Amino acid sequence: MAANYLDFFDLNDDPFRMTPDIHYFYNSPEHSTALLSLEYCFKEKEGFCLLTGEPGTGKTTLMRLFVDKWKDRAEIALIMTPRLSPEEFFLAVLEDFKIPLISRSKNDQLKAFRDFLLTHAANDRRVAIIVDEAQQLPDTTLEELRLLSNLETEKEKLLQIILIGQPELRTKLGSQLLRQLNQRISVRVQLKPLNEVETSDYINTRLIRAGNSTLFANQKAKALIFKLSGGKPRRINLLSTRALMSAFLEGTKEVTATHVRKGAADVMESEMDEKEYSAAAARRRTKKNWLFAADPRGKASSRTPMAMILGILFLIAAGYAFYYFGYARPTTTLLEPVVTRASAPPLSPNPAAVTAGRISSATQSVQARQSSAKQELNAK
Repeated sequence: MAANYLDFFDLNDDPFRMTPDIHYFYNSPEHSTALLSLEYCFKEKEGFCLLTGEPGTGKTTLMRLFVDKWKDRAEIALIMTPRLSPEEFFLAVLEDFKIPLISRSKNDQLKAFRDFLLTHAANDRRVAIIVDEAQQLPDTTLEELRLLSNLETEKEKLLQIILIGQPELRTKLGSQLLRQLNQRISVRVQLKPLNEVETSDYINTRLIRAGNSTLFANQKAKALIFKLSGGKPRRINLLSTRALMSAFLEGTKEVTATHVRKGAADVMESEMDEKEYSAAAARRRTKKNWLFAADPRGKASSRTPMAMILGILFLIAAGYAFYYFGYARPTTTLLEPVVTRASAPPLSPNPAAVTAGRISSATQSVQARQSSAKQELNAK
């Protein structure tokens, strides 16, 4: 924020900056429980610990606070870009711990890492790997983490591993492929959004630490921020900053619900446009028939009934044509042209011709029998 902006509101610092800042950490009951759980896992050398929550609920800020509390008593490798192969991930861990790579052999690297763990265990110093956005870790890399957790003595775990991610991480770990890793997680913590009272207290806490607690004295303004943000700290910060800017442009030092609405207009409008576009696209994907015309909002247009009627008539006509030309009529073969003459009455048979034909047939039969008899006598 500009200096005149902070001076106008009598602020020493920007109270609602978007970057995680442990100076403005709000210790809600949820966040306090999560922090205590992480510390228990660390102190008792439990091995695996899981911290999940929706985006913007304060996971990264909580993790930074935890690291700040333990930085003088432990060796911590913080992995912020988890989309790494098993080999890349292990090399990133060794680099964070400043373990020299004497050899490219994986066996030699594991031996150097084990010696590193044993040295710090002898000095009662914890060694931990913390992975932020762990839902992005490939399954093979998660399996590599499980294998690294096997580095232990008969009495204790030499390595503590904290996985921080969104709710999808819990689903991922529940898969059959990662069941062995899931069984090793001894501490599970889930961060939830703030309620309305906590949201009001969160805003006041940040304003006090920034130097002026009177800016959001209007309870309706804070209630509206809670409603629009859903109690997620990141959205609370965004809406509060926009509300302060709106009040600054009007030249007033008290933020009201009107300022919150004005400040949130651009943010909410862009989000609603994106949601509406996605919903319209989904509706259009379900309408596969080209006969259904739709406008950009996904509503059926006035041309739809006429298109349906024309389509039905077309299908009926096509079916009738197929039946008549392709199925009902028999298939014919091209023949030579046939000349059709006028019909005439049938002719009566000639009695003489009929009698002559019969006599000729009988004569031929007698001659055939005589010829056969002669042949038999000659043969004897």
